[in-house]
Amino acid sequence: MTAVADPGALLDAYRERVDRRAEGVDETLTVDGTRPHTDALIATIERLGLEGLLDRRAETRRFVSDDGITYGTGEPPPGEGVAPDEPRTAGPWRVDPLPLVIGSEEWAGLERGIRQRAHLLDAVLTDLAGPQRLVREGTIPGQVVYGHGGWLPQAEGITLPGRHQLVLPATDLARDADGTWRVFADRAQAPSGAGYAMANRRIVARVMPDLHRASDLSRLRGFFYGVQRAVRRVAPRTDDMPRVVILSPGTLSETAFDQAFQAMLLGFPLVESEDLLSRDGRIWLRTTSGLSPVDVIIRRVDADWCDQLELRPESRLGLPGMVEAARLGHVSIVNPLSAGLLENPALIPYLPHVCRDVLGEDLLLDSPDTWWAGERSHRSHILAHLSSLVVRPIHHAGRDDAIRGWDLTQEQRGALAARIEDEPWRWTGQDPLAMSSAPVVTKHGLDPRNVVLRTFAVADDEDYLVMPGGLGRLSARRDSADVSSAGGAPSKDVWVLAGDIPTVSRDGGASPELVPSPHVDHAQTLVAPAPRVASDLYWLGRYAERAESVARVLRVADNLVDDHAQRPGTTGHAAMVALLRAVTEITSTGPGFVGDGGRGRLDDPLPHLRQLVVDPGLVGSVAYSARRAVITAQAVREQLSQDTWLVVSRLEHTLQHVQPDDDLQEILMESLEAFLALSGIAVESTVRDPAWAFSESGRRMERAQQTIRLLRHTLAVERTPLVEGATTEAALIAAESVITYRRRLAAGLGPLSATESAIDLLLRDPINPRSIAFQLERLAEALELVDPDPLDEVVATVREARARVAALELPTLMEDDRAGLLVELEQLDATLRRAHTEIEERFFTRKARQHSVQTVSWTDGVAW
Repeated sequence: MTAVADPGALLDAYRERVDRRAEGVDETLTVDGTRPHTDALIATIERLGLEGLLDRRAETRRFVSDDGITYGTGEPPPGEGVAPDEPRTAGPWRVDPLPLVIGSEEWAGLERGIRQRAHLLDAVLTDLAGPQRLVREGTIPGQVVYGHGGWLPQAEGITLPGRHQLVLPATDLARDADGTWRVFADRAQAPSGAGYAMANRRIVARVMPDLHRASDLSRLRGFFYGVQRAVRRVAPRTDDMPRVVILSPGTLSETAFDQAFQAMLLGFPLVESEDLLSRDGRIWLRTTSGLSPVDVIIRRVDADWCDQLELRPESRLGLPGMVEAARLGHVSIVNPLSAGLLENPALIPYLPHVCRDVLGEDLLLDSPDTWWAGERSHRSHILAHLSSLVVRPIHHAGRDDAIRGWDLTQEQRGALAARIEDEPWRWTGQDPLAMSSAPVVTKHGLDPRNVVLRTFAVADDEDYLVMPGGLGRLSARRDSADVSSAGGAPSKDVWVLAGDIPTVSRDGGASPELVPSPHVDHAQTLVAPAPRVASDLYWLGRYAERAESVARVLRVADNLVDDHAQRPGTTGHAAMVALLRAVTEITSTGPGFVGDGGRGRLDDPLPHLRQLVVDPGLVGSVAYSARRAVITAQAVREQLSQDTWLVVSRLEHTLQHVQPDDDLQEILMESLEAFLALSGIAVESTVRDPAWAFSESGRRMERAQQTIRLLRHTLAVERTPLVEGATTEAALIAAESVITYRRRLAAGLGPLSATESAIDLLLRDPINPRSIAFQLERLAEALELVDPDPLDEVVATVREARARVAALELPTLMEDDRAGLLVELEQLDATLRRAHTEIEERFFTRKARQHSVQTVSWTDGVAW
C-alpha cells in the first residue's frame, strides 16, 4: 500500500492527478486554490488524513451492508422450491464518504434551469400526447416522435387530471470543459435514484458527523412530501383519500432497493403485477381481505411492458387492462405511459426553439451540441466527425448504449456509418462532455473521478419542486467516460449549502398533507397486504424461527459432543447419541446421524455439526434457513423496520465468513443473538396489523412444529432412567425451558414424574412461551387479526388443536412405551400441516400470470 501520510501531501498529490487530466474542472480544487464552499470539506480531509479517510470508507461500506443497500439483479423470488445454491448477483451499493458540495448561489441558478426544463418537457409531453401541434407545425420532425420506442399510439389522448402531465422528471447533468453544467440526458420513463440519494445522505451524515453538523445543508425529506402531494393530486377520485401504489418489476430489478426504500419513505405499498387485478375498467389491489381500488400507479416498469393486452404480450411485469383503465380515467399512471418519448436524444437539437415557442424563454440549461441523423445536414456532420462524437440510438434500451467514436477501429466506424446511412432517423451524434472530477477515497490517496449529477423534480401546484442536491455518480476509473452503477461506479451524497435559499427549497418541500379527523378508528387503519407480501412475511417468520430452533438444538448437541464424544459407554455419551439422532430428524438432513452413514458420523460428529450450521447448500441447516429468511426479507423490505437490516447484515456476516478453526459455539451464539434481535423487533417495534400477523403466524407455526419434532425424537422415546434424565435436560435446554423445569421440580409442582413434568412444560403449559399450547393460542390470535370471522376454517382448525392439547391426560399418554404420546404428537403435526395448507389456500393464492392470446385468422391462405 502506497499511502500518503501527510495531509498536505495528500491534497498536493490529488492536485497533481487533477492537473494531469486532459480537460475539465474539479469540484473541489480551482487553478489557484479551492472552491470557497468546500472549505469545511477540505478542513475535514486535512484533519483526517488518508488513514482517517480510509477508516471512514470502511465505515461507509459497513453501513451499506448494515442497511442492506444493493444495486444489480437480485435473487429469484423466495419459496420452498428455490435451489439453495443459486448465486446472488446483486452487489453492494457503493458510496464514497466525501460528499459532493454545491454552493447555494450556484445551486440557485442550476435549480432555475432544472425547473424550467421540467416545465418545458411537461409542455412537450402534453402536446405530443394530445394535439401534436409541435409536429404538425414542423417544430419537431415527425420521425423524431413516431420513430421512437416511447411513442405508444395506445396511450394517445390519455391525460392526467391537473396542471401537469410530467409529474416526476429527472435530469442527468455534467460540466463541460469550462465548468458549465449541461444536460446530456432526460429521464422521464421511470426515473430511479431518489431513494439512493436519501440512503447516501443517511450514511454520509453518520460517517462524517462533525462535517454534517457544521454544514448548513438543504434537507431532502421534504422532496418526498412533495411526491406524496403530487401523486395524490393527479388521482381521478376526490371523495376519499386516493389509494396510491408503486408498481415494481420485482426483486429481480436492478434498483429493487431504490424502489423499496422510496415506498417506505412515501408510505405507499410496493406492488408487483400479480398483486393487481383489472376488472370493470378499474384497477384493484388484491389483498388478503379482498379487493381495494387503486387510484394512482407510480410505475417503475417501462411503459411498453405495462399491459400485455395492448402493448407487449410477452410481458410478465404488467397488467392486462391497465391502458384501458387509464383511458377511461379510472386510474392515473405516473409518469404517463407516453413519458418515455422525452428520453429521446433526437429531441435535444429542437428544444431551444421549442422553449421559445411554448414558454417564451431562452433555454437556461443547454445540452452538448447534438445532431439527429434524420436531417441531411446533421447526418453529414455526424458521418464526417464519427471519430470525435458520442453516437446513440434514439431509443434508450435500458443500458449504456453510447458508442464513443474514438474507441472504434476504422473498420468499426465504417460499419457504424453504414448503419446510420441505412436508418438515419434512428441515430444521434453528440459532442462529448469533458466532465468535472471529484475526489474519491482510495488506498493510494484521493483519486479524481468524473462526475454525473442526476437531479429530481416533482410537480408542485403551478411549479416544480427540485430535490436540493440529487444523486452524484462517478466513473469507476480515472478519466473514464463510463459512469455506470452497473459497472461498479461509486456514488456521492450531494450537499447543497442552504445559504440564502428560501425555506421551501431548503427543506425540499413543506410537510405532508394531513387529512384532519376528529376520531381515528384504529381498526380501520389496518391495511391487509397483498397475498404475495403476506406469503413472504409468513415465510420470513417461519425461516427465522426454523434457523433459531435448529441453532438451539445444535448448540446443545455441540456441548454434548465436547463433553462426551470420547467417553463411549457412559450415560452422557448415550444422551449425546440420542440428541444427535434427534438432530437428524429435526433438520430432515438425509442420513445424518442415523442410517448407513450414521455410525461414522457418530464416531466424529463435529464435521457434520459444523455443516449443519454453516453450509447454505444443505437444506435444513442454520445457514440455509437464515439465507431463505434474508431473501424473503428483501422481498418485503418496505414492510420491515430499518433496524431489521442491521440484524440481517450481522447474521449474514457471521455465517458467510466462518473460518475452519472458528469455534462452533461462538458462531451459534452470534447467530442466536441475531435471531433474538429479530424476534425483539417483531415484539417491540412492529404494529399489530395484518402484516405483522402473517409474520407472527409463520413464527408460531414453525415453533410449534419444531417443538413437536423435538418431543417426538427425545422425550417420546423411552430410555433407561439415567439416559432419559440427561436427554430430558438436553431437550429442555434446547427449548429454553430448563430453568422453569428445575424450579418446579424443586418446589414439588406439576406431575410427580420428572419426564412427565418436562413433557407437560413443552406440550400443555399455556404460560410457557416455548410450549405447543402457547404457540397454538398465539397462532389463533394472529389469524383472527388477519380475518376476524369467527367461522373461519383456519382459526377453527387451530382452536380445535389447542383444545385437544389442553384435554390431554399425560399418565395415559405415557403408557405402552409412550405410544399414546407419539400418536398425539403425530396427529398434532398432521393438524398443523393441514392448517398450513389452509392458510396458504385461504390467504396466499397467487394470481395466474396473465398474457394476451395471439389469434390468427386465415383468408385465402394468408395469415392476418
